[in-house]
Amino acid sequence: VLREVVKSKLIFIETKDVVETTLALDNYRRACDCGRGAVFLSVARGKVSEGINFDRHYGRAVILFGVPFQYTLSHVLRARLEYLLTHYQIREQDFLNFDAIRQASQCVGRVIRSKTDYGLMIFADARYNRHDKRSKLPQW
Repeated sequence: VLREVVKSKLIFIETKDVVETTLALDNYRRACDCGRGAVFLSVARGKVSEGINFDRHYGRAVILFGVPFQYTLSHVLRARLEYLLTHYQIREQDFLNFDAIRQASQCVGRVIRSKTDYGLMIFADARYNRHDKRSKLPQW
């Protein structure tokens, strides 16, 4: 698929290096501004998926592969899950599902930042068809 895409669009990738990612994002925006368009690949829960808007012509489609669950072996997350269960009777799986869907919504919502924006949102994972996931997605 990428071989076909690269024939007509430039591809930029978010990396762990902040300077490199900033440069890639700047070049992505330049490609969009000149009319060529581009593809920007980033990671859910990464720098680009939170806090950077892809409004107007900077984002017309988002494809989300997978469900962005947190790293469940984190000591901080384990403590939070225990606290939620003890004090609020919120089960681990309920919180993890809620958090993953919230994160997925944040990622795809980068393309719609005003009432005049539009964009295609593709949830490319069959798990989004399950009621426990789909019912928690915003109606948009």
